[in-house]
Amino acid sequence: MKNIPYAPIICVAALLGLPLALTPRLGAAEEKIPASVLKKYDANHDGTLDPAERAAEEAGKEKQQAAREARRTEELARYDANKDGKINPEERAAEKADAAKARAEKQASREAARAEKKAAAEARKLAKYDKNHNGKLDEDELALVKADAEKRQAAAEKRKATRAAPKEAAEDEPDTERD
Repeated sequence: MKNIPYAPIICVAALLGLPLALTPRLGAAEEKIPASVLKKYDANHDGTLDPAERAAEEAGKEKQQAAREARRTEELARYDANKDGKINPEERAAEKADAAKARAEKQASREAARAEKKAAAEARKLAKYDKNHNGKLDEDELALVKADAEKRQAAAEKRKATRAAPKEAAEDEPDTERD
């Protein structure tokens, strides 16, 4: 009877011969709620879902189900060439080809954005450090780039140490409130 919050009620009910159907469901008290569900729906952060939070979870599930049904309907409208209400292997192959094409386009777009960002950074670096305006960085200019990078790194480490100092001081302080 360890960890069963309704144990005394169950014992009394059993002794009196009362039906246990009237007692609360034991599984509800022992039910393990996944951490992802708690993180999303446990508004008061008490580790359980109260009725309002449970209702929000159910509404979320219904919303997800509606979204799945909408995607399925859209999938059928787009790929069900013979209009039989099912996606056959040939239709599934067309769907997979479209998905692969979309992934490839997205990857190409990401790579183009990275290349653009890198080119912009190089242009800024040239504008800042190319003192002789020859379109490239010579040894002296590269030394300036390296020195500035080291200064930025040192400043970042100093900021990090400054932020960490109060935390470390709080951890080092003895707990004076203990008796």
